[in-house]
Amino acid sequence: MKKLFLLLIPAAMMFAFAAYEKPTPEPPAPEDPETPVSPEDPSKPEPTAYKLTLGDFEGGEVFINGAKLAASDTLLEKSSKVYLQFIPDNDHIFVGSNIVKGCAARDSFLISKDTTLVPVFEPITKGVYLDIYKICNYNIRYWNGAGDNANKGELAWPFRKSYVFDMIRRHQMDVCGIEEITKNQSPDFISELTEYEYIGYGRDNGKENSAGASGEQTGIIYKKDRFVKLDQGRFFLSNTPYKPSKVSNSDFNRLVAWVKLKDRTTDKEFFFFSTHFNHNYTPAKVQVRTEQAEVAIKVVPEIAGDLPYFFVGDFNCEITEPAYEKVSNRWTDSFIAMGDAAEGAYECNESQLSKYPTQCGWDGNTYTGLYSSSDNSPKRIDLVLFEDAEILSYKADDDNMGLATYPSDHLPVITIMVIK
Repeated sequence: MKKLFLLLIPAAMMFAFAAYEKPTPEPPAPEDPETPVSPEDPSKPEPTAYKLTLGDFEGGEVFINGAKLAASDTLLEKSSKVYLQFIPDNDHIFVGSNIVKGCAARDSFLISKDTTLVPVFEPITKGVYLDIYKICNYNIRYWNGAGDNANKGELAWPFRKSYVFDMIRRHQMDVCGIEEITKNQSPDFISELTEYEYIGYGRDNGKENSAGASGEQTGIIYKKDRFVKLDQGRFFLSNTPYKPSKVSNSDFNRLVAWVKLKDRTTDKEFFFFSTHFNHNYTPAKVQVRTEQAEVAIKVVPEIAGDLPYFFVGDFNCEITEPAYEKVSNRWTDSFIAMGDAAEGAYECNESQLSKYPTQCGWDGNTYTGLYSSSDNSPKRIDLVLFEDAEILSYKADDDNMGLATYPSDHLPVITIMVIK
């Protein structure tokens, strides 16, 4: 009967018994009491680590948890969060990979199995540029899609978008902060403004546009043929800046989006920050913007370090507010720096002149008040601030491009800068 029983045992089990009866002379490794054992196969413990393998690619580098990822396998603890950074060389642009969404310079995922990572860097022809930068800002006015009664007819995005893109192209903006982008508008920046890369973060959840951004986005566009994107990110204007949040009494979460860029030709590096402070002009909201300015003053320099940087956006603060005083004391306001040489501004219509004589007399208004049913007062609230650069020109383009109003209820601000 014993012989018959052995005949019925699978070959693999016979091998196991044979191995047991003839142990190797080497002593067994000590048991790890924390290593779980599969009840189905006591001889095979569950894996505690997985391999991350870098597939074939060219045109850039990949960093994992801050260190350059080599072609050989990297062992990572099971269920650990893997932080990736993709950096193209001067002749490529990063367009995505097989395991993370979108084309953000940074991304992360939880490793749950052996994984092969294949980044994709596409060749790009470098443009020819003078050693100056057109640093800009443009609040494009939100659009919530069909049924948006506040933005219909000529005020609707499908009608306006070609004018907005024409304005961007007319000035050949190198880098521009973009505010009030909704999920109905961001796809157009990607599909129609193809010479630029679009970066946007949703204020509700803080996610990047291509990774599930929720809520109105604060964004940045930059010329792909001029700059290499080295890094990007966002922080919230709150006491907990690295998680979706807001200061007390703020109507919404508000954030700062940022990108670190390198000139493909000169290798000069700089940071670019874009923001959208809280709106409304009650005393409580003035205090909100004051607190948001204090957060920005602390965090922006921490991120930029020793590199030059530009900080642009719709700050929503009138020039008489503490928030404006704080940011203009910390950074150089390009409009003030240009003085009488600053060009362009919105000129009030007759109705506004009679209702808002003081505000209409301010220099350099960038907000028109023409779209709103509740805020018709013009203001200079769109700012281009900078550090360690020199300004050569400033223009708030007041061309309505033949429209009854303007392509947006804000004018774009275009500056020409030289990095020191």
